[in-house]
Amino acid sequence: MQPITRKLSIPLALGLATVVGLAAPTAEARPDRRGLQSDFLLGASGCIPGRAKCDADGEIAGKTGPHMGFGATLGFRPLKILMVGAAYNLGFFNPDYARAGADVYRIAYQNSVFGVVRAILPIWRIDLGLEIGPGWSRQTFRATDKTIFTKSHSQGFAMKMGPIVDIFLTKRFFIGAKVDFIFNFHNQVCTDNPDSTRVCVRTSENDQAAVHQVIGGLHLGSVF
Repeated sequence: MQPITRKLSIPLALGLATVVGLAAPTAEARPDRRGLQSDFLLGASGCIPGRAKCDADGEIAGKTGPHMGFGATLGFRPLKILMVGAAYNLGFFNPDYARAGADVYRIAYQNSVFGVVRAILPIWRIDLGLEIGPGWSRQTFRATDKTIFTKSHSQGFAMKMGPIVDIFLTKRFFIGAKVDFIFNFHNQVCTDNPDSTRVCVRTSENDQAAVHQVIGGLHLGSVF
């Protein structure tokens, strides 16, 4: 265990030293927290059970595993404690399902757009935020064998909520961590067939494309 711990501690120490080194030269520069703001999220994505589960053991058996996800927000901060704007998220899943021993899905992903309001508590160079907003999302599970069906998908109203912790390294640039919880309220799941027909049914626990999603990781941006 000691060699593994040593290997992990070296890059962690280097990363901490880099952050401290970036912040030190501008320690006297007070953060400018008002104006236009853009920020980005890069990290991992995961499945949250919704009207469907994140696993199945019926005719189609398997689980909806984690993958990677992204996010971008553009907004305006009229006050230090408030930002309003628009956000986009793209999160992938790793669907590992089989039917009669054959893979069912080759990839799954979700596109989401939101209008957001972010409440912020500024403490020294740190921003503690909570973001919430309504929007729209589309979730797609693409089939491996397209002779049976091409894809399953759902779309409709969604809500996003996410906590944020940032620290300003310069007067306008910040870095931190963010988690986006995306809750989907889709009424039906549609299946596209090879003959270009589409069959839509009400969502149920047997539909993989009826789950929620979480995306969390590195958060960075700037006020300008």
